[in-house]
Amino acid sequence: MFDLSPYNTFGLHVHAKEGVIISNVADLKRVQFDRAIILGRGSDVLFTDDFDGTVIINEIKSLSVEPQGDGKVIIRAGAGLILDELIASLVEKGIYGLENLSLIPGTVGASPIQNVGAYGVEIGDVIKEVVAYDLQRHIQETFTKEQCEFAYRSSYFKTHRSRPLIITQVVFELSKDFKPKLVYKGLSEKTFANAQELRDQIISMRQHKLPDPAKVGNAGSFFKNPIVPHDFALKLKEQYQDMPIYPSEIEGQSKLAAGYLIEKAKCKGITHGNVGTWEQQALVIVNRGNAFPHEVVALAKYIMSEVYNKFGILLEPEVRTFGATGEVSWNNL
Repeated sequence: MFDLSPYNTFGLHVHAKEGVIISNVADLKRVQFDRAIILGRGSDVLFTDDFDGTVIINEIKSLSVEPQGDGKVIIRAGAGLILDELIASLVEKGIYGLENLSLIPGTVGASPIQNVGAYGVEIGDVIKEVVAYDLQRHIQETFTKEQCEFAYRSSYFKTHRSRPLIITQVVFELSKDFKPKLVYKGLSEKTFANAQELRDQIISMRQHKLPDPAKVGNAGSFFKNPIVPHDFALKLKEQYQDMPIYPSEIEGQSKLAAGYLIEKAKCKGITHGNVGTWEQQALVIVNRGNAFPHEVVALAKYIMSEVYNKFGILLEPEVRTFGATGEVSWNNL
């Protein structure tokens, strides 16, 4: 059995039948796809059971920097690189565009799948291409930004789960010009002389609100911020005047803060068995020590029920869920 404890930031004691660590594309040519899943650091996954198959650990860490004539810079980053370490090195080199995503846990290759985002920036905003390896046909394929079908916490790689694709490289189009995006509270009222100051502020904000997975098991934001009709959001605003409402890319829709809804449903800082919600951010479910997978699922369902009973809004989990035979829909748990 292959121990998955180091490869899921929830820190759950789960195993896979077999594990394979790959460090280059040539390694993938020898992998036989038969009930396999791909992991980086497991920062966005929840294992509900031991996995009866092979886990492929992506450790491809190539990196190239290609300056363009117009101040743009093309970055070709191996999927196994740690995203925050990449951002730190790029800021040092004077290459900008990813600062708002500082301290997000996980690898470069995992980030396009969920289209990770924070503080007004989504990773898809600055991706030019994604290179993936098809484990069934044993060929590499390049996906343009449009083909990636980026949406809120979603992408082609998440919605087409039947295709056995492993991301090997992410190509970013970044800039030598520092143009900060400061739309979120805590940023909009400040000025930043350089990208390092912005990165430091974002790291400080995240550390204040979110637990360090190395110390407290968690997978970051467990739920998506719900998208609701704008009229419905305004009616809620009449009742809850401090409720934040954010614009949505979907016409006639608004985005609500899941953390706010969870807190108002009195689920912030609660503990059920060995799991609970974080005291500083209700959106985060944490392992309070030796938690079992079923405890995480039970708490998540309890939170969803409480929020629905209070607001009529059904929260949708953001984490990817894996059972004994592979990825499983939350509705089937």
